[in-house]
Amino acid sequence: MLLAASLVVIGLMVLGVVGIVRGLGIGGEEEPVAEDTPSASPTSQAPVPNEKAASGKCPVDKVGLKAKVDKKSVKEDAKPKFEMVIENKHTATCLIEVGTEKQEFLVEKNGDVVWSSKFCAADDDENAEVSTEFAPESKKTAQFEWNRVRVDKNCNRTNKDFEPGKYELIVKLGDKKSKPAKFELEKDADAKKEDEKSQEPDEKKSDEADSDEKTEGSDSSDD
Repeated sequence: MLLAASLVVIGLMVLGVVGIVRGLGIGGEEEPVAEDTPSASPTSQAPVPNEKAASGKCPVDKVGLKAKVDKKSVKEDAKPKFEMVIENKHTATCLIEVGTEKQEFLVEKNGDVVWSSKFCAADDDENAEVSTEFAPESKKTAQFEWNRVRVDKNCNRTNKDFEPGKYELIVKLGDKKSKPAKFELEKDADAKKEDEKSQEPDEKKSDEADSDEKTEGSDSSDD
């Protein structure tokens, strides 16, 4: 049974995923209107297709994918923005499937998946299967704000937080997978102070030790 807090997470996740699709220019577009074209005269040559005209689905090897995080170091209360940059490397306009069913944002730590946008994905999503047109050699970016709420694969909120340390963002679009984008979650203020104390220069510690020895030696001579 989902926790009440998890329901909030689901709501945020669904809104976020829908926002991703809309960010790619899907939805609300007007249907193209067919225009009448004059008939070719019997003596005219066959038309030569424009090499940059729409060519259907983009070839898999012509689709580029990149993961980006807006900040390499994220403060304890900050919510980093994740980006999925999709590129059409083809010389012609073509379609790329960018529906929510194809998209996935993954956060990994030490090679283990600790969070995925699929964990709280909606079962019934009208944007699950959507294709959008990409101009030749163009890019489109989907942006997603990570709420840093830890959930399991069934979207149940756990009692663990994401501990400070180094993480990697990986984005997937169907079978296409990006290289990892590294980022770090900073420690809280109290933990930072403890680190600063434990990392005092050795020279300062040595001087303090010498000072203590001199004081002890002075006390002995007085006796």
